[in-house]
Amino acid sequence: MGTPYLIISLFLFSALLSNAAQTPPAVLDTDGNTVQGGVKYVIVPVQPSQGGGLDLASTATGNQTCPKSVVQVAPKAAGNSVTFFPVNPKDAVRNGTDLNVQFSGSNAGCPESTLWQIAHDPENTDVTQYVLSGGDKGNPSFSTARSWFMILKTKNGYKFKFCPVSLCDCNPVCQDIGIKVENGHRRLVVDLRLTPLEVNFKKA
Repeated sequence: MGTPYLIISLFLFSALLSNAAQTPPAVLDTDGNTVQGGVKYVIVPVQPSQGGGLDLASTATGNQTCPKSVVQVAPKAAGNSVTFFPVNPKDAVRNGTDLNVQFSGSNAGCPESTLWQIAHDPENTDVTQYVLSGGDKGNPSFSTARSWFMILKTKNGYKFKFCPVSLCDCNPVCQDIGIKVENGHRRLVVDLRLTPLEVNFKKA
């Protein structure tokens, strides 16, 4: 009588272990707590001497000021807080999973949203893929692929990456996000040649 129940129990236990092994670890904030979707966080650089937090800034020349660029502000400055929206809105923010990133507040003077997106088609390798405002929240598909990012653990903290391969039938440019200095602005850009910007997350 006991043998069938033992087999079933072992099977269920193995299934639970397998499911746990497949679930990516949660991203942790500076207090060691799980980073949650829909909650505001301040992005803290691992190397604060190189720059502060992140915010939006007009970097275009001439009369064109929108959309704005995601930039790293001056050292020791906190920048603007962000909110993460995982592809599964009921889940926590997990390592290497797709999410939207949105700045708090309005995009002053611009009609675009404060949601991050890359500048061009996700498959385009012939242009510089800056990170800009104006992204689309949710609805994962090819049409919104430019707005999906992920957070990955590094030795000292975390880094951002653009690689929405699981969300669209496309071959996106899968690269880390680093800093490119242009005209006094430290702009976030998807570029394999740059050192990834390492950060941590502090609950706002």
